[in-house]
Amino acid sequence: MADFNSLPDVIKPFADKIKATKKPLVEMTLTPIEDYVLWDSRVGGMPYLPLNEKYPTNSEGMPLKLLAQINFAQMPKLENYPEKGILQFFIGGDDLYGADFEQRQKQEDFRIIYWEEVIEDTQQLTQDFSAVIAAHSDDYYTPIDHQYSIEYTPAEQYISIDDFQFGQKILGVDNLYDYEEQFEGEDFYDEWVEPYSDTFESGAHCIGGYPFFTQTDPREYEEDIQQYELLLQINTDYEIGIMWGDMGVGNFFIHPDDLKKRDFSRVVYNWDCG
Repeated sequence: MADFNSLPDVIKPFADKIKATKKPLVEMTLTPIEDYVLWDSRVGGMPYLPLNEKYPTNSEGMPLKLLAQINFAQMPKLENYPEKGILQFFIGGDDLYGADFEQRQKQEDFRIIYWEEVIEDTQQLTQDFSAVIAAHSDDYYTPIDHQYSIEYTPAEQYISIDDFQFGQKILGVDNLYDYEEQFEGEDFYDEWVEPYSDTFESGAHCIGGYPFFTQTDPREYEEDIQQYELLLQINTDYEIGIMWGDMGVGNFFIHPDDLKKRDFSRVVYNWDCG
C-alpha cells in the first residue's frame, strides 16, 4: 500500500485527490504448474468445457487459446463481480493474439465465456483436447508458454498514471502532459511522473483496479468505451514465460452495468508493447 507520508514534495499537494480514487482489486500471483483441475482458476492450459459444448474458434475455425480462467468461488469477493461461476478469456494465435484494434469488442478472434453454473465432475467435462493441442503448432503466436495456478490477494489501488482520466482527476488538466507547462521543476518526467509511478504501481496481474499500459490508454480516444473499467490484466512476466510482444501487457475492459448483468459480450480487448 502506498505511503502518503513519503510522497515527493511536488506530489503532496495532490494527496487528497489521489486518496479519493482508491479502488479495490484482486491481485494474482502466477506459478507454473504441470497438473490442474479443469474447473480451477488458471492462466493457460485447457479450459473447463462441459461435454457436448463446442470449443471456441476464431473466424477461420481455428481453436482459440485459453489465456485465463477465473473461478469466482475461489476468488475473494469483489464488488459487482460474480461470487460463483467461471469466466474464461480466449485469444487468437495470429501476430495480434486475436485483437482487432479497429473493433476492440468484436469477439471473432477472441472470446469471453461465462459459465454461471460449474460442474465439478470430470466425467461430465471434455478431457480430450488433442485436436486443440495439434492446432496450436509452433507457428501459433501466444503470450504464454505454460500453464499457471493463480493465488488471489485482495488489495487496494489508487489511480494509475496511465489511466486516461489521470490528468482530469488529479491535475485538473485534460491530459497528463498538459500539466508539464505548469510544472516548476527541471524535469517533469523524472521529478513527477516516475516518482508517482513508483509509488502507485499498476503493473500487477489483477482483476479490477486501474490499468497499466506501455503505450496509450485506448479509452482516451474512443468515447463509446470511456466508462469502461479494467476487468482483467495479465502483464509480461518474463521469468515464468509470459511475454506480450516486446515486454507488453494485455488488458480487458467492461462497462460496469454489463458486469452487474453478467453480460460479457461487449468486453474490450487490448494489448500493447514497448
